[in-house]
Amino acid sequence: MSRAFIYAIVAFIAGGAAGAFLVSKETAPRTETARLERQLSITREENDRLRSVVTEAERTKKRAAGKVHSDAVEKEVEAIRGLEFKEPVDYNVLGRQEIKQTIAGKLDEVFTEKEFLDMAAGLSALGLLPPGYPLRQSYIDLLGEQVAAFYDQHQHKLFMFEDASLDNAQNRVVLAHELTHALQDQHFSLKRLPLEAKDNDDRSAAAAALVEGDATLVMSAFMLKNLSLGTIKDSLTASITQNMDQLAKAPRYLREMLVFPYLRGQEFCGALYGMGGYEAVSKAYARPPSSTSQILHPEKYLAEPREEPITIHFGNHEVSGQKPTAENTVGEMGMRILLSEWVDDSTGERAAAGWRGDRYLCYEGGKALIWKSRWEGPEEAAEFAAAEWAALEKRHQLTAPRKEGGRYESDAPRVVRIFSPKPAEVVVIDAADADWAAKLEEQFGK
Repeated sequence: MSRAFIYAIVAFIAGGAAGAFLVSKETAPRTETARLERQLSITREENDRLRSVVTEAERTKKRAAGKVHSDAVEKEVEAIRGLEFKEPVDYNVLGRQEIKQTIAGKLDEVFTEKEFLDMAAGLSALGLLPPGYPLRQSYIDLLGEQVAAFYDQHQHKLFMFEDASLDNAQNRVVLAHELTHALQDQHFSLKRLPLEAKDNDDRSAAAAALVEGDATLVMSAFMLKNLSLGTIKDSLTASITQNMDQLAKAPRYLREMLVFPYLRGQEFCGALYGMGGYEAVSKAYARPPSSTSQILHPEKYLAEPREEPITIHFGNHEVSGQKPTAENTVGEMGMRILLSEWVDDSTGERAAAGWRGDRYLCYEGGKALIWKSRWEGPEEAAEFAAAEWAALEKRHQLTAPRKEGGRYESDAPRVVRIFSPKPAEVVVIDAADADWAAKLEEQFGK
C-alpha cells in the first residue's frame, strides 16, 4: 500500500470527522431551541388550563355567593309586589364586551336598518332629531352605556353582567327592578303589550311607562327596605362613576324619552297604587295605557269612560304614486319635548297639554311632511298652532312669514303651512318645494 494512499484515507477520515463535528456544532443549537420551544408551549398550555380551572372555580364560587343574594332579592320582590314567581328565573351572565353586541342583536330582531333610517328621517322632519342622525347606533351606544342588567321578554331570560357583583347593594337594587319584569312576564306576558309597536311611538311609550314604572316603584320600595350606609355609599358611587357621555351627547328627544318610562311611569303607577295598591297596578296590564297623555295625566286613564286618543285617518296615503317612508304618532310627550326644544319649556308643556290625537306622514326621507293633530277644543288647537309656528320659524329661519285668519304660511327657505280645516284640528305641512306642499294640502288638508 503506498504512503500516498494512506495519506488520502487519513485525510478522508479526518475530513469526515471534521465535517461531522461541524454538523454537530450547527445542529445542536437548533435541536435545543426546538426542545425548549416545545417545553414552553407545553408550559403555556398547562398555565392556560390551570388559569381556566381557577377562573371557573372563582366563577362557581361567585355564582354560589350571587345565588344567595338573588334568592333573597327574589323573596323580597315577591313580598313587595304581592306576586310569586311561577317558575325559576333564568339567569344569564354577559361579559362587558358582549353588551353592545347583544343590544344590537335585540334591536335587529325588531327593526331593519331601513326602518331605522326611515324612522330617523321622520323624526328629523318633525324637528325632534338632527338631519341624518344615526339613530340605530345611538340607541346601541346609549343602552350600552346605561344598562346594568336587563330582562328579555322574548327569551324569558334575565341578563346580568359578569363584573356586576351582588355583594354591591346598588346591583341588588337593579336586580330587584329586573326581577319585577320577570314577575310581570310570568303573570301578564310582556309580549302581549305594544312595547315594540312600529307605527305608534306614543302607544309604545305609554306601555313602557306601565312596565318600567311598576318595576321602578318596586325597586324604590326595595331600596327603602334595605336602606343602610352601605346602600347609600354604593348608590352614590354608582352615580358618580357611571359613564354618562353618550346620554349627554344625545338629542333632547332621545334623552327625555329614555327616562320617561321610569320617572313618569313611576308617577303613573304611584297614582294607580294610591287608588288600590299593587292590585290596581296589576289590573292595568289587562287594559294598558294607550297614550303618553294618560301617563302624564293619570286622571285621564282613571276616568270612566277613559279618555282615549282620537284616531287620525288619512285615507289613501299615496301621493303621486309615492308611499310615505314614515308614518307615526308623536303624542303629548313628544310634542312637549319638540316645543320645549325650539321655543321654551313652559310653552311646550302648556301647548301640548290639550292633545287628543295626532298622526304624521313623511315622504322622500323628509322632503315632505304632513302632520295632523286633534285637540280638546279650538282654543287648545290655536295655542298649539301658534307654538308650532314659533318652532318652525326658529328651525327654518323663515323669511316673510304670513298669518291670516288663523293660517300661517311661508315659502322660504321651506314651504310651510299651518291651518285648521276643522275647529279643533291643526294641519302642519312642511315641504322642500311648493309642488309637494300643494299636493299634500289638496289630498289631506280639506
